[in-house]
Parts: sequence; structure tokens; C-alpha cells
Amino acid sequence: MTQDHSAFPALPVQTTQDGQDRRCGIEIEFAGPTELETGTLIANTFGGTVKDRGDHSVTVCDTDFGDIEVELDISLRKRDDLPFLQEGLDALRGLIPVEVVTPPLTRTQIEAFNTLCTALRAAGAMGSRSGVLLGFGVHLNPEIIAPDHRVTLDTITAYALLEPWLRNKEQIDPTRRMMPFVEAWPNGMITELAHTTYDTLADLMRMAASHITSRNQSLDLLPLFKHAQPDLFATLFDINDKTAARPTFHFRLPDSRIDEADWSLLQPWQLWRQVELVATNAPLLSALRDAWAIHDAAWFERTSAWVSTVDTLLDDHAARATP
Repeated sequence: MTQDHSAFPALPVQTTQDGQDRRCGIEIEFAGPTELETGTLIANTFGGTVKDRGDHSVTVCDTDFGDIEVELDISLRKRDDLPFLQEGLDALRGLIPVEVVTPPLTRTQIEAFNTLCTALRAAGAMGSRSGVLLGFGVHLNPEIIAPDHRVTLDTITAYALLEPWLRNKEQIDPTRRMMPFVEAWPNGMITELAHTTYDTLADLMRMAASHITSRNQSLDLLPLFKHAQPDLFATLFDINDKTAARPTFHFRLPDSRIDEADWSLLQPWQLWRQVELVATNAPLLSALRDAWAIHDAAWFERTSAWVSTVDTLLDDHAARATP
């Protein structure tokens, strides 16, 4: 057996149903270097050619990982109905994040790409804890095994049951908690997932449609839903934004802490890996379901009690992503 020396531990299931290595796209938000400065830094680190598109966005073409996008606030940059938009974006630099968006990467590529965090830190990049208004995040887009695969469905349930614990462990920046981008899943949706084992993603989608009204959740399922069941998605979800269909989860919860010397992409990777470790541990997932039923039935039980319960069950099942 080949020994795995990667600093990024493997996910429990490493390949898709078709036998391909599962990949994961990365999105990092920060303030400090401009889009062009960031693109130049990426090209100097990973090769490639910087193409400035002139709308506060650049593409670094043909890097070691393929094309990498660098953009100033996607949602505002693409608006054409706001007067003096470009001047406004320039004036708000430092509050509106620059975002680096990678193509889907293998785990080995993610480890190599992680070196960019050190380079950006040296260039003055600032994360969410550098200022009171800097609510910046890191998004992971881990590829699913297959839409109706048992692990895919159980990952959604595992995330629901772990979300309060994940928020506690990540200590989400106060500004990000106030912004409408990483909302917690509704309690009713957690309860339905805890009480019901769904055998198809379509059935799970029908349940979720009564709880999900936007993409602004800590785990955004809408790209996956649209990819797996586009016709059903159009029927169930009356959401105006242009959701891009992708065969991935969209994990939005982690803070960007790129300016902190002891932080790297390994931290959000391990948060997500914890979810999949629970999803693939049937006895632990069952124990969490049973514990949620008790917690949910108790009046006025605090979130801290559930966090403590999750801690205990993770230890009992030796299932922590990190020691």
C-alpha cells in the first residue's frame, strides 16, 4: 500500500461513482491586493498569463491548475443599473472583497494551491478578522460521488446535525454572522432530515423546498439540486438569482483568515472533512439522529448543550477530523 504523505487528509470516499478522483473548487475572499496585483502574484507563483477584462476582474490563463478567476465582488461587479458603479467599487476597496476562484482541483492540487495563502499574506491580504466590517469567507465546492448515492444524501443529513457544532468550532466572525450569506439551516429542516432517511435527492429536494428560500446558507444546496434535477428545481424553487448548476456541495461557512500566520486552507478542508466522516459512519449518524430527537423535544435547551452532545458522540465514536 502506498503511504499518503499529503498534508490534506483524504475524504472518506475519494472517487466519484464513475471512478474519477473527486475534485473541489476553492473560493477565497480578502482585502488588500487589487485584482490585477493578485492575478500577477498567481501567475508568478503558478505560471500562466494575466488577462485584464477591464471590469474589476482578471483571468490568469493556463496556470498549473488551469484558468483562475480573480474578481471584485461578483454580485456588484455585474450590475449595470447602478450609477457610478465603477467609481463606487474603487472607493469601497477594503470593504468589498477580492475573490480568487479556482477550477475544480484534486486534493494534491489543493495542497499545492494552498501555498498561495502565504504569498497573499506577504502581499498584505487581509481576512475577516482584520477589521470590524471585513466579513470575508472561504468557500469549498467538493464534488459529489453521485446525486442519489447514499453518502451524498447522508452528507446533507450529517451537515444539518453538525451545523451548530461547526459554527461553534469555527467561531464565525461577528460581521459575517450579521450578513445574509451564511444563514443557519432552519430548525425544521434539521428535524425532518433527522427523522427521515431519504433514498433519492428528488425526495429530499421536495422537503427542502419548504425551508430554503435563497442561496444564502452556510451550505448552499441549490447548485447541486439544479444540476441533479433541473426540471424539478425549476418547479420547486422560485429563486431569482442565476444559480449555476454544479455537481458539488457549496460550503460557505468558513471565515477567510488569510492574514493569520497559523491559518491555511487546511482548516476549512478539515471542517468539511468532518461532515463527510460523520456521513460515512452509520452508527455515529444514527446516534446523532436519536440525540437530536431528544434535544429538539426539550424546551429551551441551549445550542451549547447540542454542541456538547456532538463533542461527546464524536469522541465516543473516535470520529474527529483532527485530534
